[in-house]
Amino acid sequence: MGTEVLSHIVRDNYIIAKIRGEKGKLLERQQLHSLAEFRTQSEILGVLADGPYGKELSELRDGSSPIETERAVRLGFARGVKTLISSSQGSARDFLSEFSRRFDAYDLAAIVVFKAQGKSWEEFVSTRQPLALLKEAELHRLYSMDDLQTIVGIVGDRALVNRVKSFSMEDLAGERASLVRDIITGWGEERFYKYVDDKLGGFDRESCLPIAGGTIDLANLTIILRSKLIGIPNVREHLIPSFWKLDNRAIDQLLVAQDVTQALDLASSHPYYHSILSGARQKYEETKSLSFLEVASRKHSIHISKRIFLGFPYTLGVVLAFLIVKENEARNLAAIVAGVGAGMKPDQIRSLVAIPE
Repeated sequence: MGTEVLSHIVRDNYIIAKIRGEKGKLLERQQLHSLAEFRTQSEILGVLADGPYGKELSELRDGSSPIETERAVRLGFARGVKTLISSSQGSARDFLSEFSRRFDAYDLAAIVVFKAQGKSWEEFVSTRQPLALLKEAELHRLYSMDDLQTIVGIVGDRALVNRVKSFSMEDLAGERASLVRDIITGWGEERFYKYVDDKLGGFDRESCLPIAGGTIDLANLTIILRSKLIGIPNVREHLIPSFWKLDNRAIDQLLVAQDVTQALDLASSHPYYHSILSGARQKYEETKSLSFLEVASRKHSIHISKRIFLGFPYTLGVVLAFLIVKENEARNLAAIVAGVGAGMKPDQIRSLVAIPE
């Protein structure tokens, strides 16, 4: 048995055993489909009461809003991740901390979007990410500020400030706000990708890069498409300078595409991403929205995760694959709760969730 293999078994044996147990509690495809059929939130809560999210859901009051229910689901996911962190040590613990650090970018992006929409602090704080490292007091201070570059500069680095320097809080509306959100969350994913690429080695790096790299590529694709949608010049200034399979040549081709539909045709012909982007142009033309790309990105990560589960079990890639699948489950449940609360039809709800094949 090789030295690297043995060291992985010694390091990861306990945490992988915990993950095996948690994998058995994941909701099946048919269960998620069935939840989308329910017409009331109470029916959904009844089904989930005995599962991994039961502790948080049991603390909800009668008549709780969909937002409160969504937060309870996120808290359940966060509790699971924190349990894994407490069960890990050394490089595995550092890895989990870096994974959690991504959520600071999601809170920062939400602050910008909520402020641009004129929403109150109370409306934002009910949606904050429970895994984010930023404390509520720090978030409240950020929410009291009005200058976009100042807000971004406190949480982000100089690179992120430069990527949003051509925007101001006053002109963030509609797709422009969505573009700034994409830029900020992409920066958060980039930090995790760089950690995987620079700090990990061997089996760990090899197994994690397809997930982290694919997320970076599809984030850049989203930024390019949204920029074309609203006529933003100098798109490259807003892109993540890292890439996985969408190299500089592919990016250049996307940048010179005449419009969103031509760019989607180019992206869907890419050898690596063809399977998940097939039919992307049709989806965009039917909905006039890019929201399907987030679902496509999550489905891609789930597909890669399933492949990782079939490989050598003692790597950080297995840990990441479980976290991706679990995070997707929590996002799916939040989308289903929101959809049911809004009175959407089951087929409409299913279009918003990434349900694994």
